[in-house]
Amino acid sequence: MADPVPPPSDLPAPYASPWGRLAQALLAVLASLRLKLRELWRRNGEGDLSVPGFWPQGLAPVFWPLLLAALLALLLALAGQARRGLSQRGAPTGGATAPVVAPAPPVPVPTAPVPAPTAIAAPEAVAEPEPPPALELDPLLALLAEDDPEHLIASAHPEPAEGRLVLTMAPAYAGLPPASRGRWAERWQERARGLGYERLELVDGQRRLLARGALVGSGMILLDPGTSG
Repeated sequence: MADPVPPPSDLPAPYASPWGRLAQALLAVLASLRLKLRELWRRNGEGDLSVPGFWPQGLAPVFWPLLLAALLALLLALAGQARRGLSQRGAPTGGATAPVVAPAPPVPVPTAPVPAPTAIAAPEAVAEPEPPPALELDPLLALLAEDDPEHLIASAHPEPAEGRLVLTMAPAYAGLPPASRGRWAERWQERARGLGYERLELVDGQRRLLARGALVGSGMILLDPGTSG
């Protein structure tokens, strides 16, 4: 039986210049890049490319062209500034060397007689500023302080013509439980009546009503500052 005939071989392979292969690769890259740019242009025209949230969706196709135009203008401006800076700092052209001028001899300066030292007067003593006068506490607030050991009252606003006393509460008052706020309000109501005020109102720092005296009977009614008028 005869031996099988081997298939024809490509060896030796024909020589291919690497520069030719590089040129073919560059052409393939350029063709792929052109197709990619055409795809991006088509997607941008259809508004498929992502844009920032503040940009109107109806103007999505013009966002990226405007951005590229702005970047190109910025690069051209920077290149122009760099070119002007290099031209201004260019080396001066060579010319005739200026002659070296010998320095003139120093001119003697007549010395004036030094005056005799005079006695330096001692600086006057600066009077120390007087301390500011002590702050006087509101008399009405001082009377209420006896019934306010926790300092829940920030300020007092009497209205004698209406027989009403308005107390502004500190922020710590709002953090108390409702039962504690009710007890303090009734205690201050009794104190206000002892001072001659028939009505008592508690407000917060924003003048929102927190509590007021009951219209029928005695006691205080606690209010929600979000719903009070």
